[in-house]
Amino acid sequence: MSDPQLIDAVVEDSAEQDVPGFRKKRNLCRQLLLDDPAVYHIAHYTGGVLDFSLDLLAHDSAPAGRPDTDPTQRREAYRRVGAQLAYRAAELSRRVWHLQHGGLVRLAAQTRVDYVFCNTTVGGEHVVGFARTAAATDSVVDPAAASQTDQGAAKLATDLRGLVRQPSQNPGGWQTETYDPSSSDGDITPYLAEVGDSEAILTRALRPAGLHYLSHHRLGEQVSAVDILVHPDLEQFFNRGATVVDRRTGYQRLSRDLSLLALQVSRDLRRAITGEVERLVLDLEIGAVYYYLLAPDEYLFGVCLDQDWVSHADQAMWKVGGQLSRARP
Repeated sequence: MSDPQLIDAVVEDSAEQDVPGFRKKRNLCRQLLLDDPAVYHIAHYTGGVLDFSLDLLAHDSAPAGRPDTDPTQRREAYRRVGAQLAYRAAELSRRVWHLQHGGLVRLAAQTRVDYVFCNTTVGGEHVVGFARTAAATDSVVDPAAASQTDQGAAKLATDLRGLVRQPSQNPGGWQTETYDPSSSDGDITPYLAEVGDSEAILTRALRPAGLHYLSHHRLGEQVSAVDILVHPDLEQFFNRGATVVDRRTGYQRLSRDLSLLALQVSRDLRRAITGEVERLVLDLEIGAVYYYLLAPDEYLFGVCLDQDWVSHADQAMWKVGGQLSRARP
């Protein structure tokens, strides 16, 4: 049962054109805000336009803002940033369509102390939330620090879709994260697109039930790139319009662009949170792609094709990132 003081501290605001259909959606968003102590702001958008927002910015549990801003000013900043992120998510959904993974269902961004999610529900509707995380102490931010919030956000997106009788898109793969594969990994022979000093670490992380493509980038150049896209357990993810060669080409192009995208998202969020985005997840209808910042000019890019393994692959990215950081001269 929620703390009565917390319930009283919730500030709600609706767009000028409030509609009855928002009531159930607002209640679901409010429940996540009250259930997860890390979440302090949630807003719902249609076509990038605010429908309603709920926050705890005036409560002691919310992170302190800048000394020169009051809760009202901060509230407006979060709403504007959320609108920008919803717009960014819609743009990215169109941008990654050529990969034939489907549209974007979840955009996750994590800094050293913050986690932001933007989940697509139906049509042009998005729910955006801000949460605190424990301050990162490792060189690479750990997705586990935001996993509770991420699972709650995934359930919220699924419940919002359920209001209009749409099935879950399993954002984050959380609904199937304990799924037991019917076949073992067996012998894995990776394809080495680019052999570099990190190739061995990347290769060991590849699994049919996990990461399927990995590349390491430093100073704007691709250092190593490996994949197991031809593994028999993955053949159902390819077709005449999306061959292994097509996917490799698409991933290589996206991996070069993702560092710039992370900077753009950092800029989008700057008015609401502090720090740069060090973990970025583009969760698609089929699988996900990942970006992990290792150093100012170094990052890791990864791909998981199977939605069942999105959260597992995310954790594997963190482990690889840590290994690369420790192996750095």
